Amino acid sequence: MRSFFILCFSILLIFGASSCSDDKSNGKKPRSAKADPASYNRTSQDAGAKEEAPAEEEVRTVPPEQLKKAKEILAAATADQIAEVDAKGKYKMFCAACHGFDGALGVNGAKDLSVSKLSIEESVAQVYFGKGLMTPFKGLLKDHEIVAVSKYIEKEIRK
Repeated sequence: MRSFFILCFSILLIFGASSCSDDKSNGKKPRSAKADPASYNRTSQDAGAKEEAPAEEEVRTVPPEQLKKAKEILAAATADQIAEVDAKGKYKMFCAACHGFDGALGVNGAKDLSVSKLSIEESVAQVYFGKGLMTPFKGLLKDHEIVAVSKYIEKEIRK
């Protein structure tokens, strides 16, 4: 178990360092930097109108094949299997390092789960397949454990 945590910590350090160096090397602002208000898009009709504020959360799309797999996972997970999982413990073990115990920590660009608008299908797909720097948890967690953690996030983190 100790070697697993060392491996996870090493991966976080490697990906964290590479994401910071990538931002500096290609001239982009770091992910945590706020956008310049002058860079907001305006439509041709609103050229003289007030600048639009950025959306609170970026628009997320899950590829159809991932969404299909997530629906299969949800259909296969029984209520008994989900109930047997210590979803809070799994969240603390696998998710809290980046998302925080309240879902709003945001390490390495992790999204704020407390304000997430993802459906349960989208949530399962992202946990299963990963996204960006997020680790795909297929193979690390059983399918019904992924469902249990996604439901825990939906019920306890997004209050």
